[in-house]
Amino acid sequence: MDLKFNFPKMKILGDSRPQWSSNFVYILAAIGCAAGLGNLWRFPMLAYEHGGGAFVFAILICNIVLVFPLVMMETVVGQKFKLAGAQAFEKIKKGTSWILWLPVFALFFILMFYVPILAWGIKYLGLSISGNFLVDPTNFFTEKVIHLSPGISTTGNFQWGLFSAVVASCAFVLFALRKNVLSLSPIVKITATAPFFLLLILLIRGVTLPGASDGLSAFFLPHWESLLDVKLWQAALGQSFFSASLALGYFMIAGSHRGEKDEIAKSSLWILVGNFIVSLLAGITVFATIGFMALQKGIPISEAATGGPMLVFSVLPTAVSMMPTGAIIFAVLLFLVVITLAIDSIFGIFEIIVGSFHDFWKKTNYFRTACWIAVIIAIGSLPFLTGAGMYFLDITDHFVTGYGVLFVGMLETFVLAYLVGAEKVRGWINHTATNLKIGKWFNCVLYAAPVFIAFLISVTLREEVSQIYGGYPIEYVVGFGFLPLVLIFVFAIIFGIFTHRKFKKHGLHLPSLKK
Repeated sequence: MDLKFNFPKMKILGDSRPQWSSNFVYILAAIGCAAGLGNLWRFPMLAYEHGGGAFVFAILICNIVLVFPLVMMETVVGQKFKLAGAQAFEKIKKGTSWILWLPVFALFFILMFYVPILAWGIKYLGLSISGNFLVDPTNFFTEKVIHLSPGISTTGNFQWGLFSAVVASCAFVLFALRKNVLSLSPIVKITATAPFFLLLILLIRGVTLPGASDGLSAFFLPHWESLLDVKLWQAALGQSFFSASLALGYFMIAGSHRGEKDEIAKSSLWILVGNFIVSLLAGITVFATIGFMALQKGIPISEAATGGPMLVFSVLPTAVSMMPTGAIIFAVLLFLVVITLAIDSIFGIFEIIVGSFHDFWKKTNYFRTACWIAVIIAIGSLPFLTGAGMYFLDITDHFVTGYGVLFVGMLETFVLAYLVGAEKVRGWINHTATNLKIGKWFNCVLYAAPVFIAFLISVTLREEVSQIYGGYPIEYVVGFGFLPLVLIFVFAIIFGIFTHRKFKKHGLHLPSLKK
């Protein structure tokens, strides 16, 4: 049977770059990339550990004071120069492209464990329909889904079923991106909006359960003294950056597919509002459900609350299994939330990586580039598909995600504030077609951002060097933590050199940026 796909006519920019079909789709795609699994398993637990409502307040402050202006900053760079982050930076300031190659290679490592997490969700969804998880939800995930080994030193068996799910996930991403943002647009309308409705259903069910009020009190009750703790602000800023896909190059590559004068300020606000709403919905759903489970088991909230993958794949299924009616239905809804949150983030990450290499080689076919990257990701995911995969994931996530994002944010804000000029960047934003003009406060934020981020990184690193992360053997911390960071820097510098030479050879550097 001959299948035909009809797409709207491609809008072409100055360099034959396809545009988003509408600003609404751009906002949806950005929210989809921003609102990922971190909203579901990281945000609620961080709030609980760092002062409840005080942490939610800190997240709001970080989003308003820092994330909002920096999202506008990244968007206008991509929108103005119609290039991925590394190439755009090289065009702005010679020798700076390596800074935006850093997140590209960091995202390779993030996808290597993020796609397996999606595979966990797919496998658990299939198994949950049978209802087998109801017998022993606590151990079902570790024993039947990922076959977790007793320790990091015991690799365990390779999970071919999970590898099949990884291959299927990569194939679906390639299908969605086969024509760049044109083929992605109709798909993202479904995948980006689904988590809102699915979470809302789970939220309504959660808050109607006995014990939900105790869970919500643990989540929202503010401990204002926590605002004096530097760790709270480091956690809040790190979560805000990663959750918003900031300092990853996403808004530069996504902005490059917009018109040069498309408004920026209001779109950026809508993206952050949508992302924050997903976080709140997730937090309310998680803690209402945990409150119910704690009541049923007769244990305190502190004992029931566990963060990370175990929250989604063990704690919440356990709570769902205790529901008086519809346990299987709500389990299916839970894993549909996991899958849709994960797939949208993967779309965004693929866009960044593929777009960066496509702009670097220029003549290379976009889809062929995406295929090669999918192959690398599938091969790199192999260690995370063993019985020790969750331990490896924990280490890589901690080092690559925890430090890489903030470090890139510090460097890119420093370049744009001090080497390009905050006033010049503000002028670019206000040049877009919008009635929401950005004031001089933007300059103050841009000048202060790299200093503030550097302070938070230094405080955290000082504690990091005094102890081995997670109590893991040092060789695994080095192999899955420090080695990826070293490789990220090495490849970023190499590609930064090649990018600089390419621009110099073809005279692509801008002599000045007065406009």
